[in-house]
Amino acid sequence: MSRHFFIAVPLPSDIKAALKVKCEEMKADIHFKRWVHQEDYHITLAFLGHADEEQLQAVMDETRGNLRNVPPFELNIQGFNTFGRKEYPRILWVNLLESQPLNLVREIVYRDCMKAGFELDKKPFTPHITVARKWDEACGGISFDALLEENFQLPKFSVEEVILYESKIEETPKYYKKAVIRLDGQ
Repeated sequence: MSRHFFIAVPLPSDIKAALKVKCEEMKADIHFKRWVHQEDYHITLAFLGHADEEQLQAVMDETRGNLRNVPPFELNIQGFNTFGRKEYPRILWVNLLESQPLNLVREIVYRDCMKAGFELDKKPFTPHITVARKWDEACGGISFDALLEENFQLPKFSVEEVILYESKIEETPKYYKKAVIRLDGQ
């Protein structure tokens, strides 16, 4: 079994449920091969890949100390977007409004992971929640303009922790909490 790890912001159950309802509504018209299980919705801060327990413990200890003075904050979901070619996207994701506290938490996590020896993606941080993967090209191309222009919003939600997840690709849901870091020293 392949084991991968990542650090992410979890979503509250009510936000996951609301996203799931919206995704179910879209499935009839938007043909992705894989829709993400609602329990797997999250906001990735750093993908670690394979790691040994010592390396994971080092990054969690460092990050726990560095997030101690970061207070909980709120995030806003607004709209959808895609990665990949516009008519045959690889990923359908939910957008988050700009958040300085989220960017700060991501910078801390990213720096701590690098310090612990992880090789991380160098792409700019685009905070998002992946909801579907792999467009079914057998269904032809599609214009996502109407979906992307839709003013989809959910209530603000509070971020009070970050999670070290273990990914178990063969299972559903795929992501399991391995460790929790509370914000504000809680």
